[in-house]
Amino acid sequence: MRIIETNPWSVTVTSFLFLGALGACALGSVLTASVILDVVLPGAWPTPSETLFLGAVIVTLEVVLGTGLACLCSLMYNYTAQFSGGVEVALTDDLGDPTPVAQVLQFMTRLHVRAWQRLYTRLPVDFSRTKRRGLQLPPGQPEGRAQCDGPGATAADTGST
Repeated sequence: MRIIETNPWSVTVTSFLFLGALGACALGSVLTASVILDVVLPGAWPTPSETLFLGAVIVTLEVVLGTGLACLCSLMYNYTAQFSGGVEVALTDDLGDPTPVAQVLQFMTRLHVRAWQRLYTRLPVDFSRTKRRGLQLPPGQPEGRAQCDGPGATAADTGST
């Protein structure tokens, strides 16, 4: 499939809607943080109304400038696609051997799991909480606290009295 041309109006409307939603989320989080800071330390930070005003100005600039930039990029792509032929995207259903990068990622994941399993057996950590998060205990690891016989171990850590 070759993408030869984009519709600048569609790009403009889509970017406006996307940036508007992103700006609304940013305003909500900034207002929430401002209210929390005003409750925790009254008078140390700007009031929530000042923060909301400043945030609204910044979000408005972001939406206007971002929408204009997206429209400009769409027009520039249309102009350069006339000379380069556009972007070609190949879609396939070939599920052959994984790429070398995917093989390395699988290998790194296995190493990560092994490292955490070895770490669990050596640290004085309460493993009863790990089952709630869906983690597996290493083979042979007892429930409760791990044994620690290191130089900083206390009688409670080693299980001795």
